[in-house]
Amino acid sequence: MSTSSVSNLSIQTSMRQTIRQAQMELLKAQQEVSTGQFYDVGAELGSKTSTVIDLNRESMRLGSMVSNNSIATQRLSASQEALKQISTAAEDMNNALITISGSSNTDTIGTTVMTVQNSLSTMISMANQSANGEYLFAGINTDVQPLAPYDATSPAKLAFDAAFTTYFTFPPTDTVGTATIAATGAAPSMEDFITNVLEPMYTGADWNTDWSGATDEVMTSRITQSETVATSASANANGFRFFALSSVITQELLLIGAPANAVNVAVSKAIEYTGRAITGLNSTRSSLGLSENRIEKADASLKVQIDILETSLSSKIEVDAYEASTRVNSLLSMVEASYTLTAKIQGLSLVNYL
Repeated sequence: MSTSSVSNLSIQTSMRQTIRQAQMELLKAQQEVSTGQFYDVGAELGSKTSTVIDLNRESMRLGSMVSNNSIATQRLSASQEALKQISTAAEDMNNALITISGSSNTDTIGTTVMTVQNSLSTMISMANQSANGEYLFAGINTDVQPLAPYDATSPAKLAFDAAFTTYFTFPPTDTVGTATIAATGAAPSMEDFITNVLEPMYTGADWNTDWSGATDEVMTSRITQSETVATSASANANGFRFFALSSVITQELLLIGAPANAVNVAVSKAIEYTGRAITGLNSTRSSLGLSENRIEKADASLKVQIDILETSLSSKIEVDAYEASTRVNSLLSMVEASYTLTAKIQGLSLVNYL
C-alpha cells in the first residue's frame, strides 16, 4: 500500500492570489467611487477613448481662454482706474485754468501753475503704472516706461526751450524780450508760437522723441476662438498728448513776464487743449470699456461651451455610483472572508490531532 503527503500549501497559495486580485479590484472600485469616473477609461471605452481625449482637450483649451481673459480683465480694470485718476487731474487743471482766465494777478496765476504741475505729475505717474510686470500704457512695448518725467533736464523741457529761443530769438528767461511778445497776429506772437510751433511738437513725431517710449499699436487678446479685442491703451493717444501740451503751456508761458494779453492767449489755448485732453481720455476709457464688455460676454459664452463639453465628457466616463458602491462592499466582504478562510487553513495541522 502506498501513501501520499497531504499539504495545505497549494490551498494557501491559491487563497493569497485570490486576496491579491480582490485587493486590486477593491482599489480600482474605491477610486471609481471617490472620483465618479472609470479607473481605466481606455480599458472601458476602447476605440471611443479618442472622443474622450478630444473633449477633454477642447475643454482645457476653452478653460485656458477663460483664464487668459481674466488676466486681460485685470489689465483693463487697472487701466480704467489709472485713466479715471488722469481724467480727474485734467478736470482739476481745467478748473484752475478757468479761474485765472482774464486775470493778471501773478499770485493767482502762480497757484494755478502749481496745480497744473501737480496734475502733470499725476498724469505721468498714472501713465507709468504697471500690472503683472507690464506697463499699461506702453502699447506693445510693455517693458518700456511710457512717459518720461518733465523737469529741467528732460528732453521735453530742453526741446521747449530750444523751440522758444529759435522762434522768438531770445530765451524764455530773458524778461526784457518776453515783455515784447505780441498776443496775436503774424509771427512772432504767442498765438502763432503755440499753434504752429508747440502744437505740432505734441501731435507729431517729436512726441515720441521728447516724451513717449510707447508704441501706437496696443496689446490685443484673443477672447474667443474667432474674436480679438484691444486690452491696453497707448500713452501716444490724444488725451495724453494734449494733457502734456496744456500743462507745458501753463508752466512755461504764464510766468515769463509776457504782457497780460499774451498771457491771456496762453491761458485760453491751455483751456482749449485741456478740453481736448479730457475728450481724448474719455474716448480711451470708452474704448477700453467696450473691450471689458466684450470679454464679459465672451466669458459667458465660453463657460456655456465648457459646461456642454463637461456634460458630454461626464456621460462617457462617469460610473454608476450605486453599482460602484455595491461592488466595493462585495469586494470588502470577499477579502474579509478570504482572510478568515486563509487563517483557518493556516491553522490546520496534524499535530493538533495527535
